[in-house]
Amino acid sequence: MRTVKLVLGIGYLLTALLLGGFTILFLLDLGSFEPLLAFGIALIPSILALSLIWAGRFLIVRRNSPIPQKARILILLPLLSIAILLAGAPYFIKPGCTSAANACINNLREIDAAANELALEKNLRTGDKINYPDDLTPYIKLNKDGRIPPCPQGGVYSLKKVGDAPTCSLGTTVTPAHVLP
Repeated sequence: MRTVKLVLGIGYLLTALLLGGFTILFLLDLGSFEPLLAFGIALIPSILALSLIWAGRFLIVRRNSPIPQKARILILLPLLSIAILLAGAPYFIKPGCTSAANACINNLREIDAAANELALEKNLRTGDKINYPDDLTPYIKLNKDGRIPPCPQGGVYSLKKVGDAPTCSLGTTVTPAHVLP
């Protein structure tokens, strides 16, 4: 039991260090949050880190004596709060593919705008054929390779006629969809 208390105490202290480090990193990146909101968000892991420090110190210092019932509850509180935070994490974390879908949709908008400029400048009518991507390269901002920016998830863009909306080959096969709204 003595070794278990020592290992658990050291584990609590190391977890508190990690949590404190993440809190400090979060506080350094406050630019996108209101100060009061950022303080409130940073306060939760700080309190959790402090309770982990207390529980770890308590377990290490008192590893030779039995733990009173009241202290057992206080030692289990950090574990319970970590479990609650981990259980709620999926609701606060957005899927990473959202930014890729947004980038794809923005590329589709740029392609559509370039097609509209081409049609105005060349007096093309709705339904006239467009040679994608060669016809649009003078009207769109190209990437460093001199090409129209590709879909971040590997989709292929296409546009056949004036008046049609440009499409991504991924379309609605992925979530969120790579389709112009």
